Amino acid sequence: MEKQCLKCGKTIKVKPSHFERKRFCSRECKYDYYRESSTFNAHLSKKKEVCCNTCGKSFLKKQSVITERNFCSRECSNKYKSAYWEDLYGHIKKQVVVTCELCKKEFQVIQSRVKTAKYCSKDCLGKANGERAKVQLRKRIEVPCTNCGRPIFKKPSVVRDWNFCNQECMAEYYLESGLFAGANNGAWQGGDINYYGPNWNGQRRKARKRDNYTCQDCGVTEKEYEQELSVHHIVPFRMFKSYKEANELENLIILCEYPCHRKRHADKEYKSKYTLEK
Repeated sequence: MEKQCLKCGKTIKVKPSHFERKRFCSRECKYDYYRESSTFNAHLSKKKEVCCNTCGKSFLKKQSVITERNFCSRECSNKYKSAYWEDLYGHIKKQVVVTCELCKKEFQVIQSRVKTAKYCSKDCLGKANGERAKVQLRKRIEVPCTNCGRPIFKKPSVVRDWNFCNQECMAEYYLESGLFAGANNGAWQGGDINYYGPNWNGQRRKARKRDNYTCQDCGVTEKEYEQELSVHHIVPFRMFKSYKEANELENLIILCEYPCHRKRHADKEYKSKYTLEK
């Protein structure tokens, strides 16, 4: 069967069963037709007719967005706001005078901030916060640093048997006391203590830092050498009865492993003086 397209008038062939519902030759014609026609789905609309408060023009508007004041366009809305600005937003513009709680200076704020505005500037706010912090710090108690004895202030809940003023003091105390070295370490599984003693790692770090991570013979740096430099005992470790005396910083020097460190051990005078002595 043949039928005319409602949009373009083109003749289209349709099945007898589709004769009533087939109206267009293509989707483009269908969309154009419905876009141009505003009455085909008017029965589905729930909009209500209202009057513009500025120009009095009638227009449709959703029931959910209908208010006391309705406008047909943004221009009408802006005109109305300009004409009745004081009535609409006068309460926001109105300001009241309050007194700063710190410096007692008077300043103005909007009505809604009367109860919350306490200070006239950020400087006054910062000073007030500082005064409050002093009151809170009084709850802390004074305890001495376990390493250097310097007084420090801590909350009672965080005071321990050992208290330190900084990480350097903590590391130095642990190093000297050996609290967590050898069998005192929670991960200890038996075996021999480090050949150079429990304080070797700490003294090694101090020596490298003292010599600015630079070989004291050839001047190469760890960055240039691309690895850590060696720490050499000027007087061999075995010549001492105590590891603490052997690991004194005066007896340590930082050298590159090759060639400077090896040269030191290969030196004839060094070998004759220390290697043969027991």
